[in-house]
Amino acid sequence: MTVGRATEAEVDEIYDLAGVNREEAVGIPYEHHKEEMIRAYEHSRNFGAYFLAARTDGKLAGWVQVDKSGDWVTGKEIGWINDVYVKKGFRGNGYATVLLKQAIDELKEAGYDEVRLNVYSSNEQAIKLYEKLGFSDLNKFMKLDL
Repeated sequence: MTVGRATEAEVDEIYDLAGVNREEAVGIPYEHHKEEMIRAYEHSRNFGAYFLAARTDGKLAGWVQVDKSGDWVTGKEIGWINDVYVKKGFRGNGYATVLLKQAIDELKEAGYDEVRLNVYSSNEQAIKLYEKLGFSDLNKFMKLDL
């Protein structure tokens, strides 16, 4: 496995798969997931975000989008991870861990002293991985169905 910045061909493949990742994370089919994910990716890329790609035998196995954000309470700029995804045929082999560690290292090298991400509370597998890497709860978004 190698990890590095995604090539434009890999970004095209990431965009082709956009939406699949969200649907898997939230468990809700929705016809506009792809378009919304591409818009979010592009918005972030316009402000300097980039994809790290994990590859095996020249094939894209997974990716993470490395970004920045701001703490809306303090105004502090923080490192941000927008998206972590490993394609089905590559899961269970540590790709997500390697991608996240590389993203965290790059954000640290860029001068950030904090990295955040969002995860759906139903995505227990991802939460376990994030906790294993040292992430902890910061806040909770709650909902009330009416």
